[in-house]
Amino acid sequence: MAERSRGRVLPVVLGTAVLAAGLGGGFWWWRSTQSADVPQAACWSAFTHEDLAALSGKGHEAVVWQGKEQLGNRDTLEDPVCAVDWRGDDARTHWVAKIEVAHADERFLRAKADAEAVGWEPVRPARLEFGSGAQGWLFHDGTVQLMVRCDPPAAPAAPSAPAAHGGSAPLPYRKITITGDRVPAETPAVKVHQIRVDAALRTARELVHAEGCANDPQLAGQSPAAPF
Repeated sequence: MAERSRGRVLPVVLGTAVLAAGLGGGFWWWRSTQSADVPQAACWSAFTHEDLAALSGKGHEAVVWQGKEQLGNRDTLEDPVCAVDWRGDDARTHWVAKIEVAHADERFLRAKADAEAVGWEPVRPARLEFGSGAQGWLFHDGTVQLMVRCDPPAAPAAPSAPAAHGGSAPLPYRKITITGDRVPAETPAVKVHQIRVDAALRTARELVHAEGCANDPQLAGQSPAAPF
């Protein structure tokens, strides 16, 4: 009797472990033909159902993958990342959208300003107005980038707590980069770019909320229009 009970319990335990592993990995399966929205937790609500339908193409399957790092976690060397993987008619993997949130400092911002003044090759990127608290650009390869300063909230000193970034002060800027390596034939490039611009602003809003930025950066109420 004990052996029979053990035989029934083992599949249940294994099934629970597989389910937990799937949830911990941050994967969401989604089809562009479904009517339901993607989970709100996916990519920090940066994309809507309509966004992923336009990025994936009619009838195609997509996988949303989100790393374990959260936007509000300052005490880590890992940068938050989320990506949408397109499953098409071939065996290759195509990223229809990828969001990376990295730390940056004043030197990076100065270098960015200097490069903007003289232009990048082959053409100068378009400046995007995301509000007085952020700077943004749309590059001609379709990459969207947004920079926002987020000062850490005031907190009591904690000498025993390990400092972030190997003992140095946290870097003040957050650089949000949104890219993709596939555009469906039925979706105009300007629409793809607009989806990325919208996603950059949504990500910035979520970041400011999650980190509780002491400087209260002012973001635009509406994302700018993609110029091309």
